[in-house]
Amino acid sequence: MRGVSDVNGCLTDWPRVLRCSDAEVHEQRLDGQRFSNQAPFKERGFLDFVKWKLFFGGTRWPTWIESEPQQVPEQRVMGDRLSITFINHSTVLIQYQGVNILTDPIWNHRVGPLNILGPKRVRRPGVRFDDLPPIDLVLITHNHYDHLDIETLTLLSGTFAPIVVTGRGNTPVLQEAGLATIYELDWWGSFRYQALDIMFTPTQHSSGRGLFDKQKSLWGGFVLASPAGHVYFSGDTGVGPHHAQLRARFKEFRVALLPIGAYEPRWLMKAAHMNPPEAVEAHQLLNAKVSIGIHFGTFANLTDEGIEQPLRDLAEALTHAGVEPGRFVTLGFGETREDL
Repeated sequence: MRGVSDVNGCLTDWPRVLRCSDAEVHEQRLDGQRFSNQAPFKERGFLDFVKWKLFFGGTRWPTWIESEPQQVPEQRVMGDRLSITFINHSTVLIQYQGVNILTDPIWNHRVGPLNILGPKRVRRPGVRFDDLPPIDLVLITHNHYDHLDIETLTLLSGTFAPIVVTGRGNTPVLQEAGLATIYELDWWGSFRYQALDIMFTPTQHSSGRGLFDKQKSLWGGFVLASPAGHVYFSGDTGVGPHHAQLRARFKEFRVALLPIGAYEPRWLMKAAHMNPPEAVEAHQLLNAKVSIGIHFGTFANLTDEGIEQPLRDLAEALTHAGVEPGRFVTLGFGETREDL
C-alpha cells in the first residue's frame, strides 16, 4: 500500500516505512538516481583507494586495548535532564525526554562486508549490548559499514524492535535486519516522537556499500529538537554550508556530537571528514553550549592518523581557538555525561 499520508504528511509504505519530506529538499538532492551534496565534490574512487594503500602507510594502531565495559546509570532519564553515554565510534546512547536513542550502532568486531573484510575493532564497546536500557529509536546517518551494521541492527530488532530513522533509500538494507518500522527522511524532513521532533539534516559526505551503489541513498545528521534544548548528532561530514544553516534555523544547541577522527591523509579525506580544528570551527558555528567528540579510537586504521592523534589534535585546536575548558570534550568508552 503506497501513498497513504500519516498525520505528519509522510508517505507510508508497507510494512511500516515512512518517507517524510520538506519543500526545501527537492531543489538539488537527487539527480537521476544519485544524491548530491550541497557543495558537490569529486567522489574518490577505487584507484584513489589503491594509491592510498600503496603509498601512504599511516600510523600503526595497537592490536588490542583491554578495557572494561561500563554500566548505563539509568534505564530512563525523565523530564528535561539529558544523559549522553559514549559507547564507541559513532555509537552514542542519548537519553532525553524519557526516550532512549542509539546512534549508528555497532557492536560488531569488523566494519566491512561479510565480517571478513574491513578494519577490526581494537577495544570492546564501552557498554555491553546486554546492558543496554530499552531502545526506542535508532538513528542511522548513512549506509557505510562503520555506521550501518546489519548484525547489530538484527540484534536490536530482535531485542527491542525499535523505530529506525534514516535517510531516503536505506530501507532495503535495513529490512535485511528484520526491522519493521523505518522512517526515511529527506534533508530537513522531520517527524515527532513523544516530546521530541527528530529532523534529518544535511552533511557533506557520501553513501555506498559497494562499487555500484554510490550516492544512491541519502546521508545526513540529526537534530533532536525540544523546548528544553536541541541535541545535534552530526554523523560523518566534511566542511560545508550545513553548520551555518543549522545555526540559522536552531540558534543554539544544548549538545553537539561531532566527529574528530578519520581525517588523514587530507588529500583523500578532507572533502568528507572534518579534522579536529574543523570540528572546533563547527562547534563555534553551531553555537553549541557543549560539544562531545566522537568517531575515534575504535577501529584500526580506518585512516592514517594514529589512535591518539585525534585527541592531541583536538586539544591543540581548542587551545588555538580559545575555547573555554569544558565546552568541547571527549568521553571515555562507556562514560556517561549527565551534567549537560
